[in-house]
Amino acid sequence: MVEVATRAPKPLRQVAENVSIITAEEIEAMHPHSVAEILSRESGVFVPFSGREILGDEPLYLLGTQRQQALMLLDGVRINLNSNGVVVPNFIPVGIIKRIEIIKGPASSVWGSALGGVVNIITKDAGKSSIPTGTASMSYGEANTRELTADLAGGNDKVGYYAYAGNVDSDGLKNDRYSERNAVYGKMQLNLPHSSTLVASGGYSDPAYKALEWSPSWNTDLDIYDDVSNDNVWGTLYFDRPFADRFNLHLALQRYENDFTNERRSLGTGVGGPKGEMVWLDNWKDINTSVSGALNWAGENVTANLGAETSRSEIDSKTTLGVLLGPSTTINDPLKEERRGVYANATYVLGKFSITPGLRYDYHSNSNEITSPSLGATYQVADDTLLRASVARGFSAPYLVMAKDYPGLKPEIITAYQAGIETYRIPFLTSKLTAFYFNIDDAWQTTSSPNTNEGKVRRHGIDLDLRTQEFHGLSLRSNFTYSTEDSMGDGSTNIEGDETYTANLIFGYRHKPSGIRAELAGNYIWYNANMQMDTHDSDDILWDAILSKDFSLPACRGDLFLKAHNIFNGNQMWDVDYPNPDRWVEVGAMFKF
Repeated sequence: MVEVATRAPKPLRQVAENVSIITAEEIEAMHPHSVAEILSRESGVFVPFSGREILGDEPLYLLGTQRQQALMLLDGVRINLNSNGVVVPNFIPVGIIKRIEIIKGPASSVWGSALGGVVNIITKDAGKSSIPTGTASMSYGEANTRELTADLAGGNDKVGYYAYAGNVDSDGLKNDRYSERNAVYGKMQLNLPHSSTLVASGGYSDPAYKALEWSPSWNTDLDIYDDVSNDNVWGTLYFDRPFADRFNLHLALQRYENDFTNERRSLGTGVGGPKGEMVWLDNWKDINTSVSGALNWAGENVTANLGAETSRSEIDSKTTLGVLLGPSTTINDPLKEERRGVYANATYVLGKFSITPGLRYDYHSNSNEITSPSLGATYQVADDTLLRASVARGFSAPYLVMAKDYPGLKPEIITAYQAGIETYRIPFLTSKLTAFYFNIDDAWQTTSSPNTNEGKVRRHGIDLDLRTQEFHGLSLRSNFTYSTEDSMGDGSTNIEGDETYTANLIFGYRHKPSGIRAELAGNYIWYNANMQMDTHDSDDILWDAILSKDFSLPACRGDLFLKAHNIFNGNQMWDVDYPNPDRWVEVGAMFKF
């Protein structure tokens, strides 16, 4: 069952969009430290790592589209920043994730401004057992890199709960890029009369990390480094009420607050002043509050969804100069925006066919009104083969700061065509292939000021995912995504045949009697003009390896693991100022009770 396609549970075989699902079991087997590390293995998801440290500002691109064109949700809460339109997912603890659902391609007929697609992170459920269950994990590696996490879930017929706490810390695997994050999260579910439920959840996370040293990276005399802190608070309140066995009413109140500070400090070796002295500080406080409601109807051959939402965003910012240039503080006027949307979609099942039309209307106080239609279809050729096709109109609205700086900027508009096949007719192999063609009008020109709607972008390619069944303990997963872009702009930014592609190759082995598991995973990205900085390095495939051993004790079960990152010391970076670490190793253990 998939939620992200229509905002209500729907069988995957009826989903016409190019969708990927990552389960909690897959995440646990990886023993990852970040959401970016998880997403980098998925077909169609480009993650040009900013150094591949434990924490960092990892950009995210879907099918090669721009990073601000991808919408990320945490339990349906929009977490894209209003300061730059992108998402910084390093604040999300991987231990709270139940499932990740990804739509690759426009999803505006359901979610509004989502030209490139949607990544929806769904958190773990509240418990139901009077005997609590939980998980504890720990890891330790080079550069004093460590992570400690624990969660607990339980409940009864009336109430259920889930709680999480964790800490990540590192002295820095490359160029002393230290990082640390503390995170807590909780969820409570009340089971009310008439099968109704009320769910409240909330979390706090405060990643902080060193981003860049100016002097060695840029060959300047400025002995300055960037010290980033990124405090996040989020909360949700959901109410669900079924009616007459077929209707369900869903109401939601959601809030997300982000306090992002980039503080430039002196290394104490030159003109920046004493070590640790603040030279320059930028601070952005970003708040988004939304209210939504949906009515879902499920029949034998027809399901339908009708919903509406409204949100209010506000951003405050200030700049502070230290003693080298000031001292002084400039407080900017607050920026505000309101967004409203109404959507409807339905899925009709006619024998082997399913058809899903969708339509959404959006109002943005700082931009144009937009209507986004879509039409998708699936056909079950045989029990082991499914065909998919869709056509959709979508958009990417100017984010709050962009709309303020360039008030005449219009939304980018996309018309997208996708078709694909998913089959496991070949023995031991599941194959999924999607071809896509994107036609983007009013594309933003962002290389010079003022930003304008410069012209047209054509992007097309393929997305391929192959997975074998386990055979004598052996398994193989491979995916490859290729996208090429042709842009017709104002004459100075024309692009023809600009290619980008990414590939993953993951070998697995499991010996069930002994509980030993091994995995070798390779990742490669070729960066196009949208992703790379002035300099980049795409010379190598980066290989990670993991060896683990399951164990079972009277009070708990779990696994011990040894993980080696970048085992061949490869180079793969979107900007050489942020080089990825060489080989580093960590050990750890996870306990479940």
